[in-house]
Amino acid sequence: MDIGLGKSAGPFINHRPQWPSHNNSFKHVAEAAYRCFEEVAFALLDACASNLGVSEQELRRAFSPEHTSYLRLNHYPPCAKPALPDGLSITESGNLGINYHSDAGVITVLYISDQPGLEVYKNGKWNPVNHVPDCLLINLGDMMQVWSNDRYPAPVHRVVVNTHAERFSVPFFFNPSYQADIAPLVDTSDKPGYQSINWGDYRFLRAEGDYDSYGEEVQIDQYGISKP
Repeated sequence: MDIGLGKSAGPFINHRPQWPSHNNSFKHVAEAAYRCFEEVAFALLDACASNLGVSEQELRRAFSPEHTSYLRLNHYPPCAKPALPDGLSITESGNLGINYHSDAGVITVLYISDQPGLEVYKNGKWNPVNHVPDCLLINLGDMMQVWSNDRYPAPVHRVVVNTHAERFSVPFFFNPSYQADIAPLVDTSDKPGYQSINWGDYRFLRAEGDYDSYGEEVQIDQYGISKP
């Protein structure tokens, strides 16, 4: 389930969240969670700007006039045929919770339950992410990779399932305005590794690629520029 606040521009201008009528407190809790995650994400964005040697406003302007972030509620029920493919391959039998990918946006702020499932691909193998009570997990996305000119790569990750236990997670995907153009920051390198990317176009192509009948999912390396 995805939860985004009402938008005044972009492709979802006439769309509004459909809140359950049988639970009046859900809307209040969900919107409060959205605002808390949003506050954390902006603080992390400012920290990234400082580390990359640019002003906070340099990155914040990409989120104006209206950012396109959303909160997602994930539920992974027990699965009779879980899969654990090696490497960056797609399983031919069994099921994953979510296939391997990097997040498309800037920052993901994630709350995970104590049931294992999230894995990160590093050093040629899949590594489980341990649950730390009362903590949030922070993940950087493709747009931060571009801004930082690969200084902050977007990690490839997946979700595995098991036969006996359900799992929950709550990610907040912190995304720019659809009008924002994302390119390597001047202070990160004099040899940019990426061409400028319009977030609205990139997000559309990533979403379209989620459905095989509509198109192939784009990857950030398709926008790369060979460095001399």
